Amino acid sequence: MKWGSASDSMKQRPIQFAFLSCLCVIWIACQHRNSARMIGDLQGGSIPDTAKMRLKNLGFNSGWTEKTKANPDDHRPRHDFFETKGPFSDLGVSGQLELTFYNNRLMEAQFTPSESEHYFRLLSERLGKLPEAPGKPKRISAEVSLSYYRDADGSVRFLWDYLPASKEWQDWVGKYSLVFQSGPEIVFEKAIESTTDVLNLLPGWTHDPTAS
Repeated sequence: MKWGSASDSMKQRPIQFAFLSCLCVIWIACQHRNSARMIGDLQGGSIPDTAKMRLKNLGFNSGWTEKTKANPDDHRPRHDFFETKGPFSDLGVSGQLELTFYNNRLMEAQFTPSESEHYFRLLSERLGKLPEAPGKPKRISAEVSLSYYRDADGSVRFLWDYLPASKEWQDWVGKYSLVFQSGPEIVFEKAIESTTDVLNLLPGWTHDPTAS
């Protein structure tokens, strides 16, 4: 009986090991998902189709515009941008959401709520106290930071930044910020608030702030 019990125990070990391995994989996946979470449970680094599917599942699949910036004649390393913008609601507050993808990965999510002060309080309750001064990023996870900016018209933009993709873009700007093309030389300013501000300097890219 003792030998039989030992044999049964040995047979069960591979099953137990496989079960524990599955749990570890699930735990690691959940940790990564949480570390890359942005507004509306969108995941930083996700491809456009995945983000669009998430928006569709949330009921926000109409009234959105898209814009692509890619220059196949540019011999520098790839730096393609895809931007989509449309109506959105977060924490019960409606507004406009703008997503920016760098080289096919979600890098920024920028939300302009209709009730900025109310949204600020709700977001603080969820994520903890936000910085009192605009423009100061708050690290909300291992891979995402959150900041906000007040515009001249009184609106407030909340910006989720997926840091791995953002670092890649900043590194590109640092190495290839001088644009030697047919037009005048352009120098990117690292202090610019958002990626869209930098994109406005790129040849062939014009951001329409009134687009809906």
